[in-house]
Amino acid sequence: MSRRTMIIVALLAIALLSWLNFPQALARATIDDALGSAFSAFAIAKGLNATISVLQSSTVDFQVFQLSVGEALDPANDMIERFSWVMFAASGSLALQKLLLGMSSSAIIKGLFTLSCLISAALLALGEKRWRRVALNTTLVLAFLRFAVIVVALASGLAEKAFLEESRNTTMAQLQSSQRQLKALAESQIASRDGSDEEQQGWWDGLTDSVSDLVSNPVEGMTERFDAITDRVIDLTMIFIIQTMLFPLAFLYLLYRLTGNLLGRPTKRLALHR
Repeated sequence: MSRRTMIIVALLAIALLSWLNFPQALARATIDDALGSAFSAFAIAKGLNATISVLQSSTVDFQVFQLSVGEALDPANDMIERFSWVMFAASGSLALQKLLLGMSSSAIIKGLFTLSCLISAALLALGEKRWRRVALNTTLVLAFLRFAVIVVALASGLAEKAFLEESRNTTMAQLQSSQRQLKALAESQIASRDGSDEEQQGWWDGLTDSVSDLVSNPVEGMTERFDAITDRVIDLTMIFIIQTMLFPLAFLYLLYRLTGNLLGRPTKRLALHR
């Protein structure tokens, strides 16, 4: 089989592939999984933010002095607030990818790409040299529009599973555990505001249980607990920036350069001579 024949077969095959729903469905499922993770992280961030806001309004009495919890929680609260904005941007990036995926699978793009493939294949079969380069270049541009988002979504999903998934799941699980502990502490604090002295002592017991080293050094114990939360938030921020922004942009750039290189090749490099 000559190289020209192989290219004609490839053009017809890729024209047929453009009408199949499986690649697009797989790419959409990959984006939906990433969106689900982003929404979960956003929910954790907002839950931590709300819980810390409650704790910031409390003052712990240590008999000798009083500690304003809000002073110890300000850095963590600021970091979580910024993290919620990062997750909003990450969700927006994924939503944009999903929108572009739907646009690339429209009947107009499919029809134009299929028509371009058929015209290119016909020109090659007839040995027409005058218009075949224009036709092939048009086909490459339409192929980029049709398949770029699919390839980027699938490649980003594979890279995320290979390099980021385990770390992301571990960090999110740790933050969820911290959120549950802080939520229970905040609920106890709210109940103690209108409760008796015995109930207030119960809230104090819950506080000392949740932060084990708070009795020996209350300021240091509180700071260490929320420094750990801040570190996890920073790690999760970097993971989602890489997953939802850097990976897609990197793969899109590689596809763009590949398409540009193919468009810049002279026709004879494709071995389309008679």
